[in-house]
Amino acid sequence: MIEKKYIEMEGIFSGSRVVNIYLPNDYHQRRKKYPVLYMFDGHNLFFDEEAAFGKSWGMKEYLENNDVQLIVVGIQCSFEGNERMSEYCPYDLENYYGEFIKGKGNEYLEWMINVIKPMIDSEYRTKTDRKNTLIGGSSMGGLMAAYAGIKYSDVFSKCACLSSSFELCYDKFMEDVISSQPRKGTKFYMDIGSTELENEYRRVEYTSYMLEICHKLQSKGCNCYPRLIPGGEHNEASWEKQVPVFMEYLL
Repeated sequence: MIEKKYIEMEGIFSGSRVVNIYLPNDYHQRRKKYPVLYMFDGHNLFFDEEAAFGKSWGMKEYLENNDVQLIVVGIQCSFEGNERMSEYCPYDLENYYGEFIKGKGNEYLEWMINVIKPMIDSEYRTKTDRKNTLIGGSSMGGLMAAYAGIKYSDVFSKCACLSSSFELCYDKFMEDVISSQPRKGTKFYMDIGSTELENEYRRVEYTSYMLEICHKLQSKGCNCYPRLIPGGEHNEASWEKQVPVFMEYLL
């Protein structure tokens, strides 16, 4: 089942957000506690009618049909101008159109950790330790999930990073990877689709970014599963097909 909460943003953020919370089939029949997966772009996860482009990840069906013992918290992004990219990037940068983007990603993660996680832990039966706290997303959300794994591995131990937008800030991100000390054993699932980019050189370049990041993380004692997906695209229909793969790896 899915429960909804409406959260008012504060500080440098604006507006209110919908938080979709998936509860396992047996949540109300048992007294057990569950791991929690926090995900970006929460409106795209469960229902086609709520998804930005009319197609969701189909996670509700996957979780129910496979009786996955996991709470999933999907937080809606901002739809105001470039705010999604601003919230989902830890660095100041220019976007694909040359527009300046003020990076609020680190503050956004601190909001998730200091506001959203305590709320979920207080209102639901959760396993609160890092071993049972996961984070995931795609595109800019994938970048944020990876950043959370290197900067906040004391909170998140498992990260699903699909089609991550490393190309926008590869040098800065790699600097953070090199200087960071993520906890050993932190798990990263990373992928990129073979048809996400029409230009062959860029496909190779972006795949190289992902592999170099995985290599550096593994040298620090992390566990990484990098994948190049034949025919994979940069959309929800493609990411839906990867749900069973990253779930099996992370769990």
